[in-house]
Amino acid sequence: MLGLQLRDEFLGSQTPGTVISLRRKDKTGAVQRDPDYILSMTYPTADVQTALRTLNQGRSPRPVVLVGSRGRGKSHIMAVMHHAVTSPDQIEAWAKGWTSRSGTEGLNNLSLETGYVAISEAVHNHEYQFLWDLIFDRHPKGDYYRGKFDDSGRYYPPRSLMEEMFQAQSTVLILDEFQKWFDGLPETDKQGRKPREWASNFIQNLSEISVERPELLILVVSVLNSNTEAYRQIHRNGPVLIDFSGPTARQDRQKLVLHRLFKNRENIPDKDIEILIAAYAQERFRLRFSHLSDVERTRITKEVVESWPLAPELLDLLEDHILMAETAQDKRDLIRILAQVYRARGEAVPLITPADFSVDEDENGVQSLIDSITKSGEQERLREVAQRNLENIQTVGADVPNARELVSALWMRSMSPGKSRGGTGAELQLDTTRATHLDNNAFQNELNQLIENSINIHGESSPDGRLYFGLEENPRTKVRATAKNDKLWQLNADPNQISQMVYPGLDIAHLQTTLRHILIPETKQPNSRVVVLGPNWWATPWQEVSDAEKPSWWDRPVLIVIPTTLNTDIDGRIQGLGQWLAQHVPKRRNTVRFLLPSSSTDNLYQDKDLIFLARCSYLTSQAWKNDRQYAGLKNDFDKPLRDQLKSRFDRFAILRNWNYPAPDQCIFEIERMGTQGGEIPFTVEEIIERDLFDAALFRTTVLKYAREGWTVGDLLDEIAEPPPSPEQEAIPFLGDSKLYEKVLDIAAKGDIALNVGGKWIGRPADVDSDDAAQRYMRQKAYRSGPEMRQVQLGEPSAVSGSTIKPVTPTPGITPLPPQPPVVLPPTPSIYSETSTHSGDIALGETKPGLAGVGSVLPPRLPPLPPATQSRKAEENTGINLSGSFEKWGVPPQTTLETARIEFKGLNVQQLKQVLQRIPAQFRASLEITFTDKEGEEDE
Repeated sequence: MLGLQLRDEFLGSQTPGTVISLRRKDKTGAVQRDPDYILSMTYPTADVQTALRTLNQGRSPRPVVLVGSRGRGKSHIMAVMHHAVTSPDQIEAWAKGWTSRSGTEGLNNLSLETGYVAISEAVHNHEYQFLWDLIFDRHPKGDYYRGKFDDSGRYYPPRSLMEEMFQAQSTVLILDEFQKWFDGLPETDKQGRKPREWASNFIQNLSEISVERPELLILVVSVLNSNTEAYRQIHRNGPVLIDFSGPTARQDRQKLVLHRLFKNRENIPDKDIEILIAAYAQERFRLRFSHLSDVERTRITKEVVESWPLAPELLDLLEDHILMAETAQDKRDLIRILAQVYRARGEAVPLITPADFSVDEDENGVQSLIDSITKSGEQERLREVAQRNLENIQTVGADVPNARELVSALWMRSMSPGKSRGGTGAELQLDTTRATHLDNNAFQNELNQLIENSINIHGESSPDGRLYFGLEENPRTKVRATAKNDKLWQLNADPNQISQMVYPGLDIAHLQTTLRHILIPETKQPNSRVVVLGPNWWATPWQEVSDAEKPSWWDRPVLIVIPTTLNTDIDGRIQGLGQWLAQHVPKRRNTVRFLLPSSSTDNLYQDKDLIFLARCSYLTSQAWKNDRQYAGLKNDFDKPLRDQLKSRFDRFAILRNWNYPAPDQCIFEIERMGTQGGEIPFTVEEIIERDLFDAALFRTTVLKYAREGWTVGDLLDEIAEPPPSPEQEAIPFLGDSKLYEKVLDIAAKGDIALNVGGKWIGRPADVDSDDAAQRYMRQKAYRSGPEMRQVQLGEPSAVSGSTIKPVTPTPGITPLPPQPPVVLPPTPSIYSETSTHSGDIALGETKPGLAGVGSVLPPRLPPLPPATQSRKAEENTGINLSGSFEKWGVPPQTTLETARIEFKGLNVQQLKQVLQRIPAQFRASLEITFTDKEGEEDE
């Protein structure tokens, strides 16, 4: 951007180390090369200026101590000081150049001391156990004075000897890593010498010489901190401290970094930079400094300009937080890391932010950063965690356009220690700001999606709350993220391919089960059987329900839950429901009620929000229920799921006019409900009985069947099926018990009589109250199960005493043979013992006072045999063949004399499977035809 160029040393395939070594064996050390090498990368910070002034003429006669952690630039400054001694003219020219270029006042009139020899060495490697050996080796007169020292027999050179040698040649002694050297000295060595004690005394002598005889010796050392005996020996003499903590130190270090990285940074006009970073600077003021007056805006913008191409927040993050780690090399690693990230991203973005350290890439300085700050591998694991979270966001397709940038920025900020770990929403928004502003609402939605789909993000999502990546998982987020990953829930999900636990189809099954449990309360059972259809309800409804919920097991009203919203007409037609009923319910179609979802809802199994809740509920209540941290979240997902399901259905439909030839013309009664959840099945039955059940039509039907002598079972079976004619309205099937109770009510009114266990029972002649008659009929005639179905309907005259009309059996039913008279013991009456009535007459019983009645009733005569008829259907599927009976108008209870079903092309195994499905109580003959191919081969 803007023609900014990295220094040549950072352009190779491998970024070189930036550690400054004073001396190397290959003669490439900073003090072994031409001064231009170190000066080209030196920025005149306040610390550099202070160091050079300690070598200036008229300087204060004190030792110089550079104090600071590794990487602060101590070695760099020492190399500049070395060249200031050996090449003072070049250093002075360099200083004048910076003074004219940037107005650096601290270098004005720099006039360095001359006539000194520089002895510079990093002593931490212990090439010299004793400092006097280093001085004797490098000093021009060192060999001579070494001889004098050896002849003296002293433990270490006395002060007088050192002064004499420095008089022969003034010296600047520059000792880098001085603290490490001193701390590494033993108290006593193998020869019985005392290196630490001797070194301490010798250092004190040197320090005193540098103060008392500054024309002879200038002593310069570097230490990590002031908590060492080595420093205390020098501190006694009031040294000049360069501690990198002055008022301009932070700004200087920033300028130093930019100068060290780029060879032409000072040549880029500020106005061009302001245009480039305008969006970032404006957002920075709005998001971070809105509490300041608008007057401060210029200063805030200037901070961005001065740090360009690096965001001030990035430098703060690296310097104050991440690179505070003990293993970090501060400026050394900071420069190398920033060089790498600029090479990767510098031309693509207006300025570098924490978001540019892409967590899933290595070439942008990420690995160098990790290598700089960790030894335990914790930061490497944290990076792997962030990478997995990013992969999950991409896999589930979450709406996070800046996913890589957000995850990377949050990971970078999560490496900060203590309370400063992580970042606020405002900080993350600023990190991802490029050439244009980010809409607040859009960013907040993006951040919410990031949190929901990242299982290792912790903290608070409030405006001031800090978010951070942690090695441990966030239980709530893990549940939500797992629920959002569709691949884990697909029917063909394979854990070997996904490398994660999968739950194929269990979300749909859990949704079905939960809905069924809601509609069937544990405290009471509804009169109807509830069947919740699955997602493939239209084509294969019975493959996704239990056996007990399939039509072959239906023995009462059935409430079928339709998962899809269907279009309804004002005349009662419902989109496709008649066709579905004709195709998938072969019998008892009139027992079905359809629970319909609200017209404002989506398909139950395609509602993303509902599926998401079902998955979360399943994970916390089933899959992970044995883990407390997940089981404790169960109610957080169960309640909203159940609340949505409870209120999802607001209507039901029941068949009114059946039209088998044209099922799409079937008419339904559609009724709204005012209840939810477990009350729905009860409300449906209540509305049907109260508002839709036609008592008059039912009475007419019962009277008709009573005249024909049908049984209650015949009546129930007949009502369980809709009338074959589209013109006839279906009588709602209320269930066996409910309908039989209504039959008893009709009998209590004296309209019919009932043959219960061989005894005709009707309304007593001497009962005036309908309530009393109802109680009487329930006491005498109430039955259930098979006994109820065997109760026969008859006309009231069957108990009138004059005659009993022979019962005409249902066509196709073999009449019973003549039965001998049955005499039953008297049944206790609900009336007084002295009362007489004609309500119950045992078959064959003499009833005095009734004219025309003999001692026993005559036996029932068999009816004339009905005319034999036949029907035939062409080849078709089993379900369509089943519908043929309705086309022919053959009632379900008709007993067939013969039934022949012809199959073609079956093998023996297939035919055996068909035969095994025939119930045991039926008997059939078998005749087959086939070609004996095996026999032909034998011939």
